[in-house]
Amino acid sequence: SYFSVFDSNGKRGSAILRGHAYFAGHYSECTKIDYQMENRERKFKGQYFRVDIDPFFRPNSRNDSCSVVLLVMTGIEIFWEFGVCLPASCSSAEMRNLFRPAKGSSIDNPVCQFKRPGDITPNLDAGFYITLVIMGVIVAICIASGFVDFYFSERLNNTAFSKSLGWKFFMSCSLYTNISSIYDTSESSKSSQIGPIHCIRFFSMVWVLMSHLFSSWLAIVANGDDIMALGRDLTSEVILNGFFSVDSFFFMSGVLLTFLWFKSFHRQPKETMSVYGWAMFYIHRFLRLSPAYYILIIFYTFVVKQMIRETPLSMNSIVTADSCSDTWWVEMLYLHNYVDHQRPCLGYSWYLAADMQMYLFTPLLIIPLAFKPILGFIVAAIVFIISTATNIFLVYHYHWPAGQNWFHPPDPQQTNFENYNMLMYDSPLIRCQIVYITAWVVAISLMLTVLLGLHDQTNGTELGIFWRAMYSAFNRPAWGIGLSTIVILCYYGYGGPINSFMSWHIWVPLGRLCYSGYLIHIPMIQLTLSQTKDEIYFSNFIDFLITRVISITAVTFFFAIFWSACFELSFGRIEKLLIGGVRTPKSIEKVTIVKGEEAVWGADVEGEIKL
Repeated sequence: SYFSVFDSNGKRGSAILRGHAYFAGHYSECTKIDYQMENRERKFKGQYFRVDIDPFFRPNSRNDSCSVVLLVMTGIEIFWEFGVCLPASCSSAEMRNLFRPAKGSSIDNPVCQFKRPGDITPNLDAGFYITLVIMGVIVAICIASGFVDFYFSERLNNTAFSKSLGWKFFMSCSLYTNISSIYDTSESSKSSQIGPIHCIRFFSMVWVLMSHLFSSWLAIVANGDDIMALGRDLTSEVILNGFFSVDSFFFMSGVLLTFLWFKSFHRQPKETMSVYGWAMFYIHRFLRLSPAYYILIIFYTFVVKQMIRETPLSMNSIVTADSCSDTWWVEMLYLHNYVDHQRPCLGYSWYLAADMQMYLFTPLLIIPLAFKPILGFIVAAIVFIISTATNIFLVYHYHWPAGQNWFHPPDPQQTNFENYNMLMYDSPLIRCQIVYITAWVVAISLMLTVLLGLHDQTNGTELGIFWRAMYSAFNRPAWGIGLSTIVILCYYGYGGPINSFMSWHIWVPLGRLCYSGYLIHIPMIQLTLSQTKDEIYFSNFIDFLITRVISITAVTFFFAIFWSACFELSFGRIEKLLIGGVRTPKSIEKVTIVKGEEAVWGADVEGEIKL
């Protein structure tokens, strides 16, 4: 056992010059130690600790020791980190007091921190059990209704109680029907649908996941310099500029909203433009997206962190930071991209807030377009000018970078960078776009230019503030123009083999799972990475893509099937029962809406809507 203790300790290894500063040791070997010592009642049990040492070995009695060293602009703490196996009876506080006593002590060493798994994880409380009960009840109802639906639906369809509202609510949760609707592609070939949308959804979702996984990888990988070297490769811009994947989602949201709203407006202008119609416009949106999102908030707050409590990943303060207990209400109001934006509960959910805020102001653009197109274009141009001018002003005023690429060297005159994300990335004001009809070559050229245009700056070439401002102001409109061209040309039959590929039926169910996939992809990344107890190395992009991106994408979409079926579609069908008839007044005309087109994210909850 004593040998196992020493053997499991982290020891300085190779690749120091490649940024290898984390020497984990062997977690499992340490925690398996359980030895009955002679002449003692208490067993000797091993407990894994991690000790952080000042990167420059400065003694901890100095005021400048143990300060955070930034890796360019990432904010990742850089220390020499060693895994240490100690008796389970030791606590982190005792070890810190021993190795880093109060100022003025004669003990001088470079030890900065001692921690063990679970130290900074929020305590287990009633919220954990309440969340499990809520989710368990919903899942149980979905399974039960799915069982009844599969085996007994034909016998019960003509009975009296099958017409009751309570029974319809119960059957709305059918796991069988909901999963079947996700995979139903029977209406995907109709001419009224926008074929490439599902394909763009899916690849944008994979792009988001890959970018977030890469940033998570950067925080825990042992050889950080090898990742930094990736920035010199032109293809790395696909990862470093993964922010455009979110602009693709904004684009799709606007296209689908406009497409379906004008379809309704041309058939029923009075009902669509009525106060009641607009009220249902907002209520439906809120009820359509919120249940699955709210359940994610409580699941992430109370359950996910407890699931990784006893893993080395729980010692990462970025992962275990608990802001949700204080800011959950801001998340639920879709205001967290402005209110308490520096302490987000779910950092990646800023998109939902920005999307909801833009949705609120949709009438300012589509109403003028509906009555006088020229007036609508004027309003859109004004919004575009305000958005672009604001972007340029912020870059010039604060000397901010052209984009969010972490590897770009910062401007020495840069100020107020703590608000960069809120004003330049999370804010809806910066993301206003207009659709233009251009040619394929222009679309591809624009998209490649904004995607690869900062590569020289990534490699250290300084970019003047004028060009930084121009890139920052026009990269998202250019991306939107490129996507608009692709969608328009494909919709009107000029897409050729590209349209055939993007309209392939396999993208339909994958596209419908993107909303739930987006909600759960960060918990899936954290839970997957927490299973690795030892050092993680970055070899190259291909290895990263095959062993991590593809596998975690598959796991995410697998669980998204059940998250969508239970927490998205079930509540969507219930919402349709409650306000569906009110939201869409009946007339003689019957309009078929393609499944999955009513919301930019998930599977649709209705096949036919009577107008």
